[in-house]
Amino acid sequence: MRNIILIVLSTIFTFSCQKEAELDTNDISIIHDYREYITNESLIELEQIQLTNTFDNPWAMEFINDEMIIITEKEGKLSLVNLKNNTVSEINHSIPVTSYGQGGLLDIVHYNDYLYISFTIGNNQGKYTTAIGKGEFLYPYNEIKNFETLLEALPYLNSGAHFGSRVLINRDNIYATIGERGNGELSQNPANHIGSVVEINLNGTKTTPRFSNYKDSLPEVFQIGLRNPQGLALSINENMYLSNHGAKGGDFIGLVLPNTNYGWNDIGWGGKNYIGTQIGTGKAFSDEYLKPILSWVPSIAPSDIVFYQGDEFPEWSNDLLVTSLKFKMLLKISINDGNVSNETIILKDKIGRIRDVDVNSKGEIFLISDESNSTIWKITNPKRK
Repeated sequence: MRNIILIVLSTIFTFSCQKEAELDTNDISIIHDYREYITNESLIELEQIQLTNTFDNPWAMEFINDEMIIITEKEGKLSLVNLKNNTVSEINHSIPVTSYGQGGLLDIVHYNDYLYISFTIGNNQGKYTTAIGKGEFLYPYNEIKNFETLLEALPYLNSGAHFGSRVLINRDNIYATIGERGNGELSQNPANHIGSVVEINLNGTKTTPRFSNYKDSLPEVFQIGLRNPQGLALSINENMYLSNHGAKGGDFIGLVLPNTNYGWNDIGWGGKNYIGTQIGTGKAFSDEYLKPILSWVPSIAPSDIVFYQGDEFPEWSNDLLVTSLKFKMLLKISINDGNVSNETIILKDKIGRIRDVDVNSKGEIFLISDESNSTIWKITNPKRK
């Protein structure tokens, strides 16, 4: 009797998935369910860093060195954390940031005495966009000087949703993810920046055009067809990966490759619209578009990602750490030749909505959560005590 019930339930589930998104047999392995993952929090030891100040909705952190971390807060505040004495001091800046909806002061990268920053900017027509800028940042690290905006994502839009945005520097180029702002149809057009990865030089000049076969394409558009990409990371073999928010299902991890298209909103990576309708053609994936290496149904709301390197957890070398806002967890995933394995939940429901993850030179893992009165958390290996 139990076997009959299981068969019926399996049939219902399969039919339900087919209604949500048409799925080719060859693509079944792409879709994963986090509820089937192993949870093993005994792998880590979690410590709250007791600081002199807390943070309101921090969005990103960046190590200057093992003793100093920069924190961005969505409302526009920049702080310097000294881990040696656990103090927090404010960094003066002139970034023209506007906190609006999901936007504000977002990601930050420290590179060769400069800070490279993604942020939300508004115009005099009441519209907003994601911008990328840089400024000089020298010891004693209390001020950003000579800040300049390098790129404003076009067009400006009314929406307060889906700004992205992560920044990565690779081979002296800046890569940044731009959300589609709730206007998915625009993400299929490389003549704008909506729903894309952009690539510019460190001084803001344009790189080699990637979509030259499209009329009026912008030279800095590197990849298109994204919804709300909030993670960007470089693997040990220098492949770039991103995390992307789907709708109701369809969050994914995928490669960042030039002149490629992930298909939003023609396809939905296994998800559906929040009102229950199909996305675009109703297909989960299509050979017409680049396919992710894994997609989550249901959604986990992934934010930052980082490939692990360090002595604290040597057995995790080049595993991908993935933060989850929705389920307040940190995942560890092995990726080898496009194959995903060893998916493990190493932290869940302990510190709130995990927004950012970073690793210091020792291999210790640091987290911040997108909450009010937030602080920094450190993960170490209990076996090394």
